[in-house]
Amino acid sequence: PRPAGLHGRALLAELAFGRCDAALLESLAAWCETQGDGHLALTPSRGIALAARDHTVAATLRDAAAAAGLIVDPADPRRAVAACPGAPACASGGTPAQADAPRLATAFAHMAERGATAHVSGCPKGCASPSPAALTLVGRSDGLYGVVLDGNAGTPTDLVLTFGAVLERLESTRITATLDVPSGLRDAFREPA
Repeated sequence: PRPAGLHGRALLAELAFGRCDAALLESLAAWCETQGDGHLALTPSRGIALAARDHTVAATLRDAAAAAGLIVDPADPRRAVAACPGAPACASGGTPAQADAPRLATAFAHMAERGATAHVSGCPKGCASPSPAALTLVGRSDGLYGVVLDGNAGTPTDLVLTFGAVLERLESTRITATLDVPSGLRDAFREPA
């Protein structure tokens, strides 16, 4: 899929973590009618494509989309994080994956810049992404996350942390920026003997 951003007179934007509410849909429809050609298309990358009347309007649409929380920058770290609805939207979710995903994306940004991906799943089913990720957080019914390195939500793990502890450990990987992603994550999530 083409990255988010302006492409001529078209705006390609991704929905953060694949989610959209009624208010955002209403805004998109209004933008199509007032600034576009009346057509809105969904993309395979969980995004939208809008055709603008001209380049100036396309730039205005990009700014409005960014302000509404859509991803319009190809380097946005949210593109590297998959997230399911989590609790309370999903009965299987033990953690609020959607609420935690933006904070994870911010803390993980320096790893995403190097091509790493992350997945925050409200439960072991891993609905948002069956693929392995450099870092996968698996929600549990007690509100904690199982931490999986280089695996998916179904990969067994004994490392269980609060979301705050996960963020603290990711922060420590910024200090060791010279390490590659797998080594940095292994060091950050190593348990004391």
